[in-house]
Amino acid sequence: TCAGCHGTAGASPGSTIPILGGQHARYLADALRAYKTGEREFYVMNIIAQAFDEGQIGAISHWFSSQPWIDSATPNRASVAGIGEPIAGAKCAQCHGLDGRGGEFGPRIAGQPVTYLNKVIREYKGGKRNNAGAVLMMIVRDLSDRDIEALSHYYSRLR
Repeated sequence: TCAGCHGTAGASPGSTIPILGGQHARYLADALRAYKTGEREFYVMNIIAQAFDEGQIGAISHWFSSQPWIDSATPNRASVAGIGEPIAGAKCAQCHGLDGRGGEFGPRIAGQPVTYLNKVIREYKGGKRNNAGAVLMMIVRDLSDRDIEALSHYYSRLR
């Protein structure tokens, strides 16, 4: 079910679909639960998540987290990424790490596709994501379009 969009073992082939392989299991399970309850909205994922019980959510999350991380092959711009580093240090590093590999409070974002990161940051900024992590992501509300673009390129470029 997942491979059709997220690629074999979670190595997403597209620019708007996140990489799941190697992502933190807790984050993946929380995301699936949020799709299941409608806290997080994307019609395809809302439908798919409805089919899974708690045991299946745990098994799927564990399986994806045990796969190797394969960075996005989508292009990014070094000149824009350089502008993003100080913003990342000030806004994102506490939860995602300056290296973008995530941790207890945030998922891995290093190596994700630029377009996906840009879309997600804009969704949090606009209040369109209301899951549990949305409270922490209020930190992006004051970012300009240029800042969001720079952050997206910066974290995508980290491999």
